[in-house]
Amino acid sequence: MNENINIRLVSGLESNSQNCLDHLWIEIQNRYGFQAPNPMDFSDFLPPKGRFFIAEEAPSNEVMGSVAYTKYSDTQCELDAVFVFPKFRNKKIATLLLVALEKQSLLDGYSSMILRAGSPQPEALALYKNFGFYEIPTFGKWTSDPTAICFEKKISN
Repeated sequence: MNENINIRLVSGLESNSQNCLDHLWIEIQNRYGFQAPNPMDFSDFLPPKGRFFIAEEAPSNEVMGSVAYTKYSDTQCELDAVFVFPKFRNKKIATLLLVALEKQSLLDGYSSMILRAGSPQPEALALYKNFGFYEIPTFGKWTSDPTAICFEKKISN
């Protein structure tokens, strides 16, 4: 890992984590062209429901981005909260976050990770494909979303 980047598992509510979720929600609204209250509840990303990681720049501890998952089933977790602040983009921060989250999901007993993205997120689509995700039919709450593009990645040791 880059010595100037610290990837940290968040164990409780903290302002840095909520700040990532709030900025992600603003970006989602801008890209998809709507306005709505942020539906992301940070507690959904804490055990036993999920996990949440943030990336921090060393030595300043400035937050660079986040990634999380929630339990979808006994064998699948749903990737969420993938966000990197604009000034830190194109520096492989999202990839480092995904690596940490995938390792944690294995430790937590999951065999695959699923996610929802969409065409207004071309950078995310490319990231997921490059990270080994492949397109699958829409699932769960996303089946009625015409903008949803869903992916899965099998994970193992």
